[in-house]
Amino acid sequence: MQKPFHFSSAVFTGLLAVATVNAQPAASDATKAAPDNTAANKADQDTKATTPMDQSNDKEAIEVTASIRRAVLNDKSLSTAAHNVKIVTNGNIVTLRGPVASAAEKERVASLAAKSASGKTVHNELSISD
Repeated sequence: MQKPFHFSSAVFTGLLAVATVNAQPAASDATKAAPDNTAANKADQDTKATTPMDQSNDKEAIEVTASIRRAVLNDKSLSTAAHNVKIVTNGNIVTLRGPVASAAEKERVASLAAKSASGKTVHNELSISD
């Protein structure tokens, strides 16, 4: 007959201590500032600015936007900021907005958009973050 398995109190206490330590945030995590996109999003308050709400629901426009997004996301040399730019397609115009890390990224994203949106005009309104 097999003996029933029991955790000893020492093992249980040890596991509990490890779980408690792992559940506490590291000191460096507690001091990090939360991301603040307030300044970057302020431009969206301009009534003439193209925003994601201007995205056409036309099948072709959605496909163009999705194609550009895939191309941008597949380029692993781009920063997280570049991967998250706003891409809005409406009619024959594709608008790119948002911050990127450098002038090279700004040009790279615009190039990917132009390649993916053949026959469309690309308005590059990307900004270089500070």
